[in-house]
Amino acid sequence: MANKVKLVSGTRIYLDANALLDHILDITPNFPRQYKYSIGTKMHELAVALIQDIAAAYLNRDRETRIGYLVAFQIKFETLKTLMRKAGERKWITSKGRHAQIVELMDAIGKQCTAWKNSLTTAQQADCE
Repeated sequence: MANKVKLVSGTRIYLDANALLDHILDITPNFPRQYKYSIGTKMHELAVALIQDIAAAYLNRDRETRIGYLVAFQIKFETLKTLMRKAGERKWITSKGRHAQIVELMDAIGKQCTAWKNSLTTAQQADCE
């Protein structure tokens, strides 16, 4: 029986980050014109960068490098959370239900990344002992 190759696109964090990108692509056209191309574009770029960091962390075999990508993910994710919070505060996201979905999704993504990074860090510390 051949070994099955696990793809990053099948992981929960990747699927959730992809769903977050879909939400961002849906909400940013409704942003006010003066912010649509600055804040909206930055949100698009960050969401795509999150997917890239997940793939890099997943596909890399070196534990330290993987942790580095997850730290980079967390930095970009915090920036995206701040921009999303601003969009909600300024009522650029017109549907409260959609905003709640996005907040829940971002909470889940943050927890998944933290758990993944912590498991790698714990394993790395165990190897050093």
